[in-house]
Amino acid sequence: MTNAPDMMTDIDRLLALGHSHVEVLASDMAGNHFGKRYPAEHLRDFARNGVSMPRSMFVLTQVGGSIDEYTGMGLDDGDPDIAMGLVPGEISVVHYGRKPRLQALITSTADTDMPDPRRILKRVLSQYQAKGLTPITALELEFTLFDQATTKAGTLGPARDPMTGRSELHGMLNVDRLDGYEAFVEEVLANCDAQGIDTTAICSEFGNSQFEINFTHYEDPLKAADKAQLYKRTVKAVARKHGFLASFMAKPDLQLPSNGQHIHVSVVDEAGANIFSNGDTHTDTLMHAIAGLQAGAKDAMLCWAPNINSYRRFEPGFCVPTGPTWAYDHRHIAFRIPPGTGQAWRIENRLAGADANCYLSLAATLAAMLVGIDRKLTPSAETKGAPPLDYESLPLTIRDAIAAMRDGSVIKSILGADFIELYASYREGELDAFEGVITPRELDWYL
Repeated sequence: MTNAPDMMTDIDRLLALGHSHVEVLASDMAGNHFGKRYPAEHLRDFARNGVSMPRSMFVLTQVGGSIDEYTGMGLDDGDPDIAMGLVPGEISVVHYGRKPRLQALITSTADTDMPDPRRILKRVLSQYQAKGLTPITALELEFTLFDQATTKAGTLGPARDPMTGRSELHGMLNVDRLDGYEAFVEEVLANCDAQGIDTTAICSEFGNSQFEINFTHYEDPLKAADKAQLYKRTVKAVARKHGFLASFMAKPDLQLPSNGQHIHVSVVDEAGANIFSNGDTHTDTLMHAIAGLQAGAKDAMLCWAPNINSYRRFEPGFCVPTGPTWAYDHRHIAFRIPPGTGQAWRIENRLAGADANCYLSLAATLAAMLVGIDRKLTPSAETKGAPPLDYESLPLTIRDAIAAMRDGSVIKSILGADFIELYASYREGELDAFEGVITPRELDWYL
């Protein structure tokens, strides 16, 4: 178990603050956190001996339901515990509850524990490390605020500007829109700072009450995903305190822009040089990586668009990709090459939705890129203009995405066949559970 001296020093420092409880938590495959709260003094024991959690927690549905018949976990196997340990550097204080408490991120301690999404990303990174390569990553996550009172009533009402009391109009990058939500934004940023989540740009997006807070580029993709997952939880918790409901749902309203997760990646060698850079131009390796993303897009779509609602996002006209396209500085395509020189050369994957589990969306992105680099694949021609929906090259329903993941061979070679089958079965089980309910609209239309 992890018992590094610096971790114990960090724990002693945090315990000296006098907070009564610590919350230990991990991310499941749906992207939600699960865990338990303990008296704070348990942290020392967790650092030395770890903590156990039921293995099935990783494969429950979005609403916590068991789908054992699809995953084989939780019923016939007796729902065993797995060993988990503290993630170094991820013990902090959060202030968005009724009172401050300690928070510790945990992860499975065995490489064979594939239900842990963090382990899947670690599996991908080990293959980069074996080649002397390190991905540098940054994520951008859009979210939408709604009025909490109306959502409790079963409808979606747009958030009202706390300063004016009025619902907002669209206003891309309108700095005045940030003024009314300043108290909310400042509390999010303060909690991010307390958790070591390094934020950069803050902006209003195109949709009503839609915002984006960006993160720094991390030299450790595990850390980038850790921080992004904790950020999503932080935004939701702070929003509740301010009378809002924050949603990272891909398409919460058909009339409004969707919420994307944009994944920026460059790769450095052992000398720290960006293998995508030739100074003022990019290398052939960058194009190989894009070709890998194109080749693996069908297989990876289920990691980037994991839910039924995810596929409502794909429509022309809202800066959302409609096929596995690439181009220079073009926000309507999937794999964008942003303007840059030197170390700034990178690829932006714009296919993923904000609802996607950040560990898995990043793992699938890096896996496809590595395949392209290893095989020296060649991409298609650059896309010009705004492309139409491409049903041939992308699975644009969740059932098609499940089938594409099972049938594909590109990212399977990196993520592992065991994970591919488990994840496809998991999403299939969640889909069947969702469809096992008669909706109010069905009753309205067909009763």
